[in-house]
Amino acid sequence: MYFTQNPSLHEIEKLMKMIPNFRPRGHGIIVLCGEEDGTASLIEALAGIRHPPFQRRLRQYMKESESNPMDYRNEKHRREFENTVRKKNKKNYALMAALYLLTADCMLWRSVKNCAVENVICFEEIRLHGTDENSYALFCAAKDLYLGTKYLSVSDLADRELVPPRMFALICNAMAIRRFGLGAIHFTARGDMK
Repeated sequence: MYFTQNPSLHEIEKLMKMIPNFRPRGHGIIVLCGEEDGTASLIEALAGIRHPPFQRRLRQYMKESESNPMDYRNEKHRREFENTVRKKNKKNYALMAALYLLTADCMLWRSVKNCAVENVICFEEIRLHGTDENSYALFCAAKDLYLGTKYLSVSDLADRELVPPRMFALICNAMAIRRFGLGAIHFTARGDMK
């Protein structure tokens, strides 16, 4: 039951009804509560996940990416993300993490763009079309980080066939953004910070 009549406000109402810092039961772990210093590493952000296959995959990814860290999927992703968040509340780490993932895929972003208004993403209004399984994984991870849902589990993230290495890197970066803010990636702020 919703108290608001406007469907776009239902997402905010869902967030308001959530229990703060509550660790949900089930398979997945949601990375919540950030630190304010703005400098973070993936290891720090994801240290609380005690699933051995996930930790092995994370360590392997960190070793492989030492010489060439991946902050964005490509230059187009960087530009789209920076343009999208220019006038958004950058202190809303959940919003930043979700937008980071949603802007990583052009087809996904076209489906979602009109539902990301002001500082809210109205997931209930999104109708995906023309997306593949990688796009869907990004969408589910964005929704999990933004709303606290449980579409992707830690076991799913540890599975190389289900979540390919580049998608894994993007999702890990988004989890770091969710915990520590934009300081977790090399974000260059153009314009005023809100």
